[in-house]
Amino acid sequence: MTFPLNPSKQLANIILDRLIQEGLLRPEKRDQIFGKIIDGTLKEDDWSLEIELAVKQSEKK
Repeated sequence: MTFPLNPSKQLANIILDRLIQEGLLRPEKRDQIFGKIIDGTLKEDDWSLEIELAVKQSEKK
């Protein structure tokens, strides 16, 4: 049985999808980052590192 996501999880999904679309988040890291957002363990440094790596990856293409 599938349960609907609560508003916080829905918002996290929307934000992550948009960041991926804009090339600021690597798609393969989506689930890991989603879990950290929901757990409240994602830190500023995590965001900075992920964005930096995603931008470098998109520049190589």
